[in-house]
Amino acid sequence: MTGPERTQDTPWSGRLEAMEALLDVARSHTLPSFLAGQCEATTKPDGTLVTKIDQETESAMRDWLHLHFPDDGVVGEEAAPQPGGSKWTWVIDPIDGTASFRHQVPLWGTLVALRYDGRPVAGACDLPALQLGAKGTCQEVVLLVEGRPQGITASPSPHRLQDATLVTTGWDYFRMADAEAAYPKLAHRAARTKGWSDCYGLWLLLAGRVDVVVEPLLHPWDIEWLVPLAQAAGLKLTNWRGEDCPSPHQCVATQGGPLHDEVTGILQQHARS
Repeated sequence: MTGPERTQDTPWSGRLEAMEALLDVARSHTLPSFLAGQCEATTKPDGTLVTKIDQETESAMRDWLHLHFPDDGVVGEEAAPQPGGSKWTWVIDPIDGTASFRHQVPLWGTLVALRYDGRPVAGACDLPALQLGAKGTCQEVVLLVEGRPQGITASPSPHRLQDATLVTTGWDYFRMADAEAAYPKLAHRAARTKGWSDCYGLWLLLAGRVDVVVEPLLHPWDIEWLVPLAQAAGLKLTNWRGEDCPSPHQCVATQGGPLHDEVTGILQQHARS
């Protein structure tokens, strides 16, 4: 393996430890508001939701990064990209799953990815209301349950979609991606289609509790945290055409094998350019 994916050669300079500290910054804003029911949201022009806590938390995360890593770039959902002078870029999402947050459903989390030389090389996910998480690099990944690390045990997946549990955030995202026709094709073929959504669905895949995750509309802050962890865990993560890419706008994630090929075979004709 060459390039930035050889994480043992990556000059981290404390950034791996800093991911956890950055998640602590986010948690100190998001979790008290969630538990107190302070979850009012408004609709953005793209049809997604945003809360005041989203914006305040991202601002706090950016301030923390500027203090500790002033030369690094920052990309986030709620403010313009901040270019940096180093090879490092932080990709942050203070509340992934704003609809869940808004309705006081605990299936939301904070996401952090680290790019080195333009490619994701480390990532972390924190689901504070569930006390779940995950963190890692391209070579090592651990799950976190109530703060305690757990190794990932590979779980065999069904060979056929008709025997599989498929997770996706919701039909409305297929509509926003102009891919409504893809959803019933998946739903009719899968054994079960569940809305265990956003980063929680991806966490479930890492934990071996579901078989396939399909998302039709992603931004870098939604998915780049998973890219290095999927590599370390042996997951297959592609776009809908079945192509490997560091930041897919539409994703299929599985344990690989015939199941992955069957799902991408259904979705190829609906893939966005």
